[in-house]
Amino acid sequence: MTTTFRDRLITCRECGKQFVLTVEKQRRSAEQGQAAVPETCESCTQRVTYRGKLLGHVKWFSLEKGYGFITAGDGKDTFFHRDGVVLEEGQALSGLEEGQGVLYEVMDTSRGPQAFRVELYSG
Repeated sequence: MTTTFRDRLITCRECGKQFVLTVEKQRRSAEQGQAAVPETCESCTQRVTYRGKLLGHVKWFSLEKGYGFITAGDGKDTFFHRDGVVLEEGQALSGLEEGQGVLYEVMDTSRGPQAFRVELYSG
């Protein structure tokens, strides 16, 4: 049985934006054994979560200044302060290096979004 693909317009269940599921993406998915139609756009899909938290990477962190930025899977940067970092016994803030994986939550503040409950993640 031959499957016929066609471009499809889909509405993201997360953000409500419409996106096109191309024939090429459908063929690639079928070759990988994935038959399900995606329910989220690429941006929302890249906002990876683990244990209910967002997964990102430290863009940069200054121990001297006490703050830095986390880059999420969708490429957006979020400010964080050292007070928002959760450390286990024996961990140090100096472990927050560029590219280090982190789990975090985001809250809206008067200055914009800020990450809190930031945990090191080595996944």
